[in-house]
Amino acid sequence: MISKKKILILGGNYTEIDIVNRAKLLGYYTIVTDNHENWSLSPAKKIADEGWDISWADIDILEMECRRHNVNGVLAGFSEFRVEAMIKLCERLELPASLTMRQLDITRNKILFKETCRKYGIPTVQEYEYNEVNYFPVIIKPVDRAGSIGINVAHDRDELKKYYQYALSLSPSKKVIIEDFLTEGVKFDIYYYVQNSKPCFLGSSDTIMCKGEKGAKILQKCWPFNSKYENIYRQNLETKIKEMFRGLGINNAYATMSAFYLNGEFYFFEAGFRLSGEMSYNYYEAISGINYIDSMLKFSLNEPYSTTFYEKNGKKYSAILNFFVIDGVVSEIKGGDFLKDHPSIYDTQLYIENGDEIKNSTNVFKKGAMITIIADSQASLISTISEVNNHFDIIKDNGDSMIYEYVTEREIIDYYKI
Repeated sequence: MISKKKILILGGNYTEIDIVNRAKLLGYYTIVTDNHENWSLSPAKKIADEGWDISWADIDILEMECRRHNVNGVLAGFSEFRVEAMIKLCERLELPASLTMRQLDITRNKILFKETCRKYGIPTVQEYEYNEVNYFPVIIKPVDRAGSIGINVAHDRDELKKYYQYALSLSPSKKVIIEDFLTEGVKFDIYYYVQNSKPCFLGSSDTIMCKGEKGAKILQKCWPFNSKYENIYRQNLETKIKEMFRGLGINNAYATMSAFYLNGEFYFFEAGFRLSGEMSYNYYEAISGINYIDSMLKFSLNEPYSTTFYEKNGKKYSAILNFFVIDGVVSEIKGGDFLKDHPSIYDTQLYIENGDEIKNSTNVFKKGAMITIIADSQASLISTISEVNNHFDIIKDNGDSMIYEYVTEREIIDYYKI
Protein backbone atom coordinates (compact mmCIF):
# COMPACT_ATOMS: atom_id res chain seq x y z
CA MET A 1 0.00 0.00 0.00
CA ILE A 2 1.35 3.40 -1.01
CA SER A 3 1.36 5.80 1.94
CA LYS A 4 -0.10 9.26 1.51
CA LYS A 5 2.15 12.28 1.38
CA LYS A 6 1.90 14.37 4.54
CA ILE A 7 1.28 18.14 4.42
CA LEU A 8 1.66 20.25 7.56
CA ILE A 9 -0.71 23.25 7.56
CA LEU A 10 0.26 26.12 9.85
CA GLY A 11 -2.81 27.49 11.62
CA GLY A 12 -6.17 25.97 12.47
CA ASN A 13 -8.55 28.90 11.91
CA TYR A 14 -11.77 28.75 9.88
CA THR A 15 -9.82 30.07 6.89
CA GLU A 16 -7.52 27.04 6.87
CA ILE A 17 -10.47 24.66 6.44
CA ASP A 18 -10.41 25.22 2.67
CA ILE A 19 -6.74 24.24 2.53
CA VAL A 20 -7.44 21.04 4.47
CA ASN A 21 -10.36 20.16 2.19
CA ARG A 22 -8.37 20.74 -1.02
CA ALA A 23 -5.48 18.66 0.32
CA LYS A 24 -7.82 15.79 1.14
CA LEU A 25 -9.35 15.95 -2.33
CA LEU A 26 -5.85 15.53 -3.76
CA GLY A 27 -5.29 12.47 -1.57
CA TYR A 28 -2.84 13.95 0.93
CA TYR A 29 -2.63 13.27 4.67
CA THR A 30 -3.37 16.55 6.49
CA ILE A 31 -1.82 17.74 9.75
CA VAL A 32 -2.89 21.07 11.26
CA THR A 33 -0.87 22.74 13.99
CA ASP A 34 -1.35 25.67 16.36
CA ASN A 35 -1.06 26.23 20.11
CA HIS A 36 -4.78 25.78 20.95
CA GLU A 37 -5.43 22.75 23.11
CA ASN A 38 -9.11 23.65 22.96
CA TRP A 39 -9.96 22.54 19.42
CA SER A 40 -13.13 24.64 19.36
CA LEU A 41 -10.68 27.50 18.76
CA SER A 42 -9.06 25.56 15.91
CA PRO A 43 -11.86 24.32 13.64
CA ALA A 44 -9.45 23.20 10.90
CA LYS A 45 -7.97 20.66 13.32
CA LYS A 46 -11.36 19.00 13.67
CA ILE A 47 -11.50 18.03 10.00
CA ALA A 48 -7.79 17.29 9.46
CA ASP A 49 -6.41 13.77 9.63
CA GLU A 50 -4.26 14.84 12.56
CA GLY A 51 -3.86 17.86 14.83
CA TRP A 52 -0.85 19.08 16.78
CA ASP A 53 -1.13 21.44 19.76
CA ILE A 54 2.14 23.11 18.86
CA SER A 55 2.46 26.80 18.03
CA TRP A 56 3.24 27.36 14.37
CA ALA A 57 5.90 29.81 15.61
CA ASP A 58 7.81 27.14 17.56
CA ILE A 59 10.17 26.19 14.76
CA ASP A 60 12.48 24.01 16.89
CA ILE A 61 9.72 21.66 18.07
CA LEU A 62 8.02 21.63 14.67
CA GLU A 63 11.26 20.68 12.96
CA MET A 64 11.69 17.75 15.35
CA GLU A 65 8.07 16.60 14.92
CA CYS A 66 8.17 16.94 11.13
CA ARG A 67 11.24 14.73 10.97
CA ARG A 68 9.72 12.22 13.38
CA HIS A 69 6.46 12.02 11.40
CA ASN A 70 8.09 12.15 7.94
CA VAL A 71 6.26 15.30 6.85
CA ASN A 72 6.68 15.92 3.12
CA GLY A 73 5.61 19.55 2.85
CA VAL A 74 4.60 22.66 4.78
CA LEU A 75 2.04 25.29 3.79
CA ALA A 76 0.80 28.50 5.41
CA GLY A 77 -2.19 30.32 4.02
CA PHE A 78 -3.60 33.60 5.22
CA SER A 79 -1.09 35.17 7.62
CA GLU A 80 2.27 36.82 7.01
CA PHE A 81 3.46 35.61 10.42
CA ARG A 82 2.59 32.01 9.55
CA VAL A 83 4.23 32.42 6.13
CA GLU A 84 7.39 33.55 7.93
CA ALA A 85 7.26 30.39 10.05
CA MET A 86 6.76 28.32 6.88
CA ILE A 87 9.84 29.82 5.23
CA LYS A 88 12.02 29.16 8.28
CA LEU A 89 10.72 25.62 8.78
CA CYS A 90 11.05 24.69 5.11
CA GLU A 91 14.61 25.99 5.09
CA ARG A 92 15.54 23.68 7.98
CA LEU A 93 13.74 20.70 6.47
CA GLU A 94 15.02 21.44 2.94
CA LEU A 95 11.45 21.53 1.61
CA PRO A 96 10.05 23.87 -1.07
CA ALA A 97 8.81 27.29 0.06
CA SER A 98 7.01 29.60 -2.33
CA LEU A 99 8.59 32.77 -0.86
CA THR A 100 11.85 34.06 0.54
CA MET A 101 12.13 36.30 3.61
CA ARG A 102 13.11 39.22 1.37
CA GLN A 103 9.95 38.80 -0.72
CA LEU A 104 7.82 38.48 2.41
CA ASP A 105 9.34 41.63 3.92
CA ILE A 106 8.16 43.66 0.93
CA THR A 107 4.57 42.58 1.54
CA ARG A 108 4.47 43.34 5.25
CA ASN A 109 6.57 46.49 5.39
CA LYS A 110 4.41 49.15 3.80
CA ILE A 111 7.29 51.61 3.37
CA LEU A 112 9.51 49.02 1.68
CA PHE A 113 6.59 48.04 -0.55
CA LYS A 114 6.07 51.62 -1.70
CA GLU A 115 9.78 52.08 -2.38
CA THR A 116 9.68 48.94 -4.53
CA CYS A 117 6.64 50.22 -6.44
CA ARG A 118 8.36 53.50 -7.23
CA LYS A 119 11.40 51.62 -8.53
CA TYR A 120 9.13 50.07 -11.19
CA GLY A 121 7.17 53.26 -11.93
CA ILE A 122 4.02 52.16 -10.07
CA PRO A 123 2.20 55.10 -8.43
CA THR A 124 1.59 54.99 -4.67
CA VAL A 125 -0.45 56.84 -2.04
CA GLN A 126 1.26 59.89 -0.52
CA GLU A 127 2.60 59.31 3.00
CA TYR A 128 3.63 61.73 5.78
CA GLU A 129 5.69 61.90 8.93
CA TYR A 130 3.71 62.56 12.10
CA ASN A 131 4.73 66.24 12.26
CA GLU A 132 4.02 66.79 8.55
CA VAL A 133 0.25 66.20 8.77
CA ASN A 134 -1.58 69.41 7.90
CA TYR A 135 -4.74 68.05 6.29
CA PHE A 136 -7.36 65.54 7.36
CA PRO A 137 -8.58 62.84 7.11
CA VAL A 138 -5.51 60.61 7.13
CA ILE A 139 -5.25 56.84 7.57
CA ILE A 140 -2.81 55.50 10.16
CA LYS A 141 -1.32 52.00 10.00
CA PRO A 142 1.42 49.92 11.59
CA VAL A 143 4.12 49.58 8.95
CA ASP A 144 4.37 45.82 9.41
CA ARG A 145 0.91 44.44 10.13
CA ALA A 146 -1.35 42.93 7.48
CA GLY A 147 -5.03 43.24 6.73
CA SER A 148 -6.88 45.80 8.84
CA ILE A 149 -4.93 45.27 12.08
CA GLY A 150 -4.17 48.56 13.84
CA ILE A 151 -5.66 50.73 11.09
CA ASN A 152 -7.73 53.81 11.89
CA VAL A 153 -8.81 57.03 10.20
CA ALA A 154 -8.03 60.33 11.96
CA HIS A 155 -10.20 63.38 11.31
CA ASP A 156 -8.38 65.80 13.65
CA ARG A 157 -5.20 66.11 15.71
CA ASP A 158 -6.64 64.45 18.80
CA GLU A 159 -7.54 61.37 16.77
CA LEU A 160 -4.17 61.53 15.03
CA LYS A 161 -2.35 61.31 18.37
CA LYS A 162 -4.63 58.58 19.72
CA TYR A 163 -4.52 56.34 16.64
CA TYR A 164 -0.81 56.90 16.07
CA GLN A 165 -0.06 55.55 19.53
CA TYR A 166 -2.41 52.62 18.96
CA ALA A 167 -0.77 51.69 15.63
CA LEU A 168 2.65 52.06 17.26
CA SER A 169 1.67 49.62 20.01
CA LEU A 170 0.76 46.97 17.41
CA SER A 171 3.84 47.38 15.20
CA PRO A 172 6.56 44.77 15.83
CA SER A 173 9.17 47.23 14.52
CA LYS A 174 7.54 50.23 16.27
CA LYS A 175 7.01 52.09 13.01
CA VAL A 176 3.84 53.73 11.71
CA ILE A 177 2.82 55.01 8.29
CA ILE A 178 0.42 57.91 7.76
CA GLU A 179 -1.23 58.36 4.36
CA ASP A 180 -3.89 60.44 2.67
CA PHE A 181 -7.29 58.87 3.26
CA LEU A 182 -8.84 59.02 -0.20
CA THR A 183 -12.51 59.41 0.71
CA GLU A 184 -13.59 59.78 -2.91
CA GLY A 185 -11.56 56.87 -4.21
CA VAL A 186 -12.52 53.23 -4.69
CA LYS A 187 -10.37 50.47 -3.22
CA PHE A 188 -9.21 48.24 -6.07
CA ASP A 189 -7.56 44.80 -5.83
CA ILE A 190 -5.83 42.61 -8.41
CA TYR A 191 -5.07 38.88 -8.18
CA TYR A 192 -2.33 36.82 -9.86
CA TYR A 193 -0.81 33.38 -9.73
CA VAL A 194 2.85 33.31 -10.71
CA GLN A 195 3.70 29.90 -12.14
CA ASN A 196 7.06 29.02 -13.69
CA SER A 197 7.94 32.73 -13.50
CA LYS A 198 4.88 33.70 -15.57
CA PRO A 199 2.33 35.97 -13.80
CA CYS A 200 -1.21 35.01 -14.80
CA PHE A 201 -4.03 37.47 -14.19
CA LEU A 202 -6.82 35.83 -12.19
CA GLY A 203 -9.22 38.72 -11.71
CA SER A 204 -9.90 42.03 -9.97
CA SER A 205 -12.37 43.51 -7.52
CA ASP A 206 -13.59 46.78 -6.12
CA THR A 207 -14.70 47.48 -2.56
CA ILE A 208 -17.93 48.79 -1.09
CA MET A 209 -17.19 50.11 2.37
CA CYS A 210 -19.43 50.14 5.41
CA LYS A 211 -21.01 53.54 5.99
CA GLY A 212 -19.67 53.45 9.54
CA GLU A 213 -22.72 55.01 11.17
CA LYS A 214 -22.26 52.84 14.28
CA GLY A 215 -18.58 53.56 14.78
CA ALA A 216 -16.41 51.37 12.53
CA LYS A 217 -15.48 53.33 9.41
CA ILE A 218 -13.01 51.10 7.58
CA LEU A 219 -14.86 47.80 7.25
CA GLN A 220 -15.15 46.35 3.75
CA LYS A 221 -18.63 44.90 3.38
CA CYS A 222 -18.62 43.84 -0.27
CA TRP A 223 -16.11 42.96 -2.99
CA PRO A 224 -17.70 43.03 -6.47
CA PHE A 225 -15.84 41.00 -9.15
CA ASN A 226 -14.61 42.08 -11.65
CA SER A 227 -13.61 45.67 -11.06
CA LYS A 228 -15.17 48.32 -13.27
CA TYR A 229 -11.66 49.69 -13.70
CA GLU A 230 -9.99 46.43 -14.74
CA ASN A 231 -9.50 47.37 -18.40
CA ILE A 232 -7.93 50.71 -17.46
CA TYR A 233 -5.52 48.95 -15.12
CA ARG A 234 -4.55 46.30 -17.65
CA GLN A 235 -3.94 48.85 -20.39
CA ASN A 236 -1.95 51.30 -18.25
CA LEU A 237 -0.20 49.46 -15.41
CA GLU A 238 -0.24 45.69 -15.74
CA THR A 239 3.07 45.53 -17.61
CA LYS A 240 4.80 47.35 -14.74
CA ILE A 241 3.21 45.11 -12.12
CA LYS A 242 4.37 41.99 -13.95
CA GLU A 243 7.86 43.50 -14.25
CA MET A 244 7.90 44.01 -10.50
CA PHE A 245 6.88 40.39 -9.85
CA ARG A 246 9.63 39.18 -12.16
CA GLY A 247 12.16 41.57 -10.66
CA LEU A 248 11.39 40.31 -7.17
CA GLY A 249 11.70 36.71 -8.31
CA ILE A 250 8.14 35.81 -7.32
CA ASN A 251 7.44 32.28 -8.52
CA ASN A 252 4.91 29.53 -7.81
CA ALA A 253 3.04 31.88 -5.52
CA TYR A 254 -0.27 33.70 -5.28
CA ALA A 255 0.01 37.48 -5.30
CA THR A 256 -2.37 40.37 -4.68
CA MET A 257 -1.97 44.13 -4.81
CA SER A 258 -4.27 46.86 -3.52
CA ALA A 259 -4.74 50.40 -4.75
CA PHE A 260 -7.15 53.30 -4.68
CA TYR A 261 -8.65 54.41 -7.97
CA LEU A 262 -9.35 58.15 -8.08
CA ASN A 263 -9.89 60.53 -10.99
CA GLY A 264 -8.52 58.13 -13.57
CA GLU A 265 -5.39 57.16 -11.59
CA PHE A 266 -4.36 54.18 -9.45
CA TYR A 267 -2.45 54.67 -6.20
CA PHE A 268 -1.04 51.42 -4.81
CA PHE A 269 -0.50 50.92 -1.09
CA GLU A 270 -0.26 47.20 -0.25
CA ALA A 271 0.66 43.74 -1.53
CA GLY A 272 0.32 40.20 -0.28
CA PHE A 273 2.11 37.10 -1.56
CA ARG A 274 -0.18 34.74 0.33
CA LEU A 275 -3.83 33.71 0.31
CA SER A 276 -6.07 36.73 0.81
CA GLY A 277 -9.24 37.23 2.80
CA GLU A 278 -11.70 37.42 -0.08
CA MET A 279 -10.71 33.86 -1.06
CA SER A 280 -10.55 34.69 -4.75
CA TYR A 281 -9.85 31.04 -5.53
CA ASN A 282 -13.63 30.55 -5.42
CA TYR A 283 -14.19 33.11 -8.17
CA TYR A 284 -11.35 31.81 -10.34
CA GLU A 285 -12.52 28.23 -9.91
CA ALA A 286 -16.01 29.25 -11.04
CA ILE A 287 -14.76 30.82 -14.27
CA SER A 288 -11.95 28.37 -15.08
CA GLY A 289 -12.49 25.12 -13.20
CA ILE A 290 -9.06 25.56 -11.58
CA ASN A 291 -8.47 26.08 -7.85
CA TYR A 292 -5.01 27.52 -7.32
CA ILE A 293 -4.75 26.09 -3.79
CA ASP A 294 -4.07 22.79 -5.57
CA SER A 295 -0.97 24.27 -7.20
CA MET A 296 0.22 25.66 -3.87
CA LEU A 297 -0.15 22.24 -2.26
CA LYS A 298 1.61 20.39 -5.07
CA PHE A 299 4.49 22.85 -5.10
CA SER A 300 4.85 22.51 -1.31
CA LEU A 301 5.06 18.74 -1.69
CA ASN A 302 7.57 19.00 -4.54
CA GLU A 303 5.19 17.31 -6.95
CA PRO A 304 5.10 18.03 -10.66
CA TYR A 305 1.93 19.68 -11.88
CA SER A 306 0.78 20.63 -15.33
CA THR A 307 -2.01 23.10 -14.57
CA THR A 308 -2.16 25.91 -17.09
CA PHE A 309 -3.68 29.09 -15.71
CA TYR A 310 -5.94 30.78 -18.22
CA GLU A 311 -6.95 34.40 -18.10
CA LYS A 312 -10.72 34.76 -17.82
CA ASN A 313 -12.18 31.62 -19.36
CA GLY A 314 -15.76 32.53 -18.50
CA LYS A 315 -17.91 35.62 -17.91
CA LYS A 316 -19.34 35.71 -14.42
CA TYR A 317 -20.62 38.35 -12.03
CA SER A 318 -19.61 37.94 -8.44
CA ALA A 319 -19.96 39.68 -5.11
CA ILE A 320 -18.38 38.60 -1.84
CA LEU A 321 -20.44 39.78 1.12
CA ASN A 322 -18.90 40.38 4.53
CA PHE A 323 -21.11 40.32 7.60
CA PHE A 324 -19.46 41.95 10.59
CA VAL A 325 -21.12 41.60 13.98
CA ILE A 326 -21.68 43.90 16.93
CA ASP A 327 -21.25 42.95 20.58
CA GLY A 328 -23.43 40.26 22.10
CA VAL A 329 -23.91 36.53 22.54
CA VAL A 330 -24.85 34.59 19.40
CA SER A 331 -28.11 32.70 19.94
CA GLU A 332 -29.13 31.85 16.36
CA ILE A 333 -27.79 31.89 12.81
CA LYS A 334 -30.67 32.13 10.35
CA GLY A 335 -30.79 31.08 6.72
CA GLY A 336 -28.44 28.09 6.65
CA ASP A 337 -30.63 25.92 4.42
CA PHE A 338 -31.29 28.82 2.06
CA LEU A 339 -27.56 29.47 1.65
CA LYS A 340 -26.80 25.79 1.09
CA ASP A 341 -29.47 25.30 -1.58
CA HIS A 342 -29.27 28.55 -3.57
CA PRO A 343 -27.69 27.94 -7.03
CA SER A 344 -25.89 31.31 -7.12
CA ILE A 345 -24.28 30.99 -3.69
CA TYR A 346 -20.90 29.45 -4.35
CA ASP A 347 -19.45 29.43 -0.85
CA THR A 348 -20.43 30.31 2.71
CA GLN A 349 -17.91 30.86 5.47
CA LEU A 350 -19.22 31.06 9.05
CA TYR A 351 -16.72 32.38 11.59
CA ILE A 352 -18.95 32.16 14.67
CA GLU A 353 -21.13 29.57 16.39
CA ASN A 354 -24.13 29.67 18.68
CA GLY A 355 -23.03 30.68 22.16
CA ASP A 356 -20.03 32.74 21.03
CA GLU A 357 -19.68 36.04 22.89
CA ILE A 358 -18.55 38.94 20.71
CA LYS A 359 -16.64 41.80 22.32
CA ASN A 360 -15.26 44.22 19.74
CA SER A 361 -12.39 46.23 21.16
CA THR A 362 -11.19 48.05 18.02
CA ASN A 363 -12.59 49.58 14.83
CA VAL A 364 -11.99 46.23 13.12
CA PHE A 365 -15.15 44.39 14.12
CA LYS A 366 -15.42 40.61 14.27
CA LYS A 367 -16.46 39.05 10.96
CA GLY A 368 -19.37 36.69 11.49
CA ALA A 369 -19.73 35.35 7.96
CA MET A 370 -18.60 35.73 4.37
CA ILE A 371 -20.82 34.68 1.46
CA THR A 372 -19.57 34.34 -2.13
CA ILE A 373 -22.18 34.85 -4.84
CA ILE A 374 -21.40 33.97 -8.46
CA ALA A 375 -24.07 34.60 -11.08
CA ASP A 376 -24.46 34.68 -14.85
CA SER A 377 -25.84 38.24 -15.03
CA GLN A 378 -25.93 41.48 -13.09
CA ALA A 379 -29.66 41.05 -12.57
CA SER A 380 -29.19 37.60 -11.06
CA LEU A 381 -26.40 38.88 -8.82
CA ILE A 382 -28.50 41.76 -7.50
CA SER A 383 -31.50 39.50 -6.97
CA THR A 384 -29.42 36.99 -5.01
CA ILE A 385 -28.00 39.72 -2.76
CA SER A 386 -31.54 40.84 -1.99
CA GLU A 387 -32.54 37.26 -1.16
CA VAL A 388 -29.52 36.82 1.14
CA ASN A 389 -30.44 39.98 3.00
CA ASN A 390 -33.99 38.70 3.47
CA HIS A 391 -32.99 35.24 4.72
CA PHE A 392 -29.61 35.49 6.44
CA ASP A 393 -29.21 36.93 9.92
CA ILE A 394 -27.19 36.47 13.09
CA ILE A 395 -29.31 36.91 16.20
CA LYS A 396 -28.13 37.66 19.73
CA ASP A 397 -29.71 36.52 22.96
CA ASN A 398 -32.12 39.47 23.26
CA GLY A 399 -33.54 38.76 19.79
CA ASP A 400 -31.84 41.66 17.99
CA SER A 401 -29.74 41.31 14.85
CA MET A 402 -25.97 41.34 15.38
CA ILE A 403 -25.12 42.19 11.77
CA TYR A 404 -23.37 45.54 11.62
CA GLU A 405 -24.35 46.45 8.04
CA TYR A 406 -25.82 44.70 5.02
CA VAL A 407 -24.81 45.72 1.53
CA THR A 408 -28.05 46.95 0.02
CA GLU A 409 -29.56 46.20 -3.36
CA ARG A 410 -29.45 49.95 -4.08
CA GLU A 411 -25.71 50.10 -3.42
CA ILE A 412 -25.08 47.32 -5.95
CA ILE A 413 -27.36 48.94 -8.54
CA ASP A 414 -25.59 52.27 -8.06
CA TYR A 415 -22.22 50.53 -8.24
CA TYR A 416 -22.93 49.17 -11.71
CA LYS A 417 -24.24 52.53 -12.91
CA ILE A 418 -20.96 54.29 -12.27
